[in-house]
Amino acid sequence: MEVKAWFEREIASRVRADGGWLEWTAIDGGTVDVTARGECAHCAALDRCLRWAQMKAKQELDIDIRFLAKREPFLWRK
Repeated sequence: MEVKAWFEREIASRVRADGGWLEWTAIDGGTVDVTARGECAHCAALDRCLRWAQMKAKQELDIDIRFLAKREPFLWRK
């Protein structure tokens, strides 16, 4: 299974259901860059959420991957 498709289906969709928004930006080796928007851009628990995503990737895909987020609030929330 492609990691990006898994991320969109399993991680990003759950985050959106909670008011946040994570966008896949790029992958470089074992590191995935994501952009945190919506509530994710201001969330104090974003790092914990990304660690959860890393754990899920290990459990479900048997891969070690690291998610790094750049916070980018929507224009009206800056």
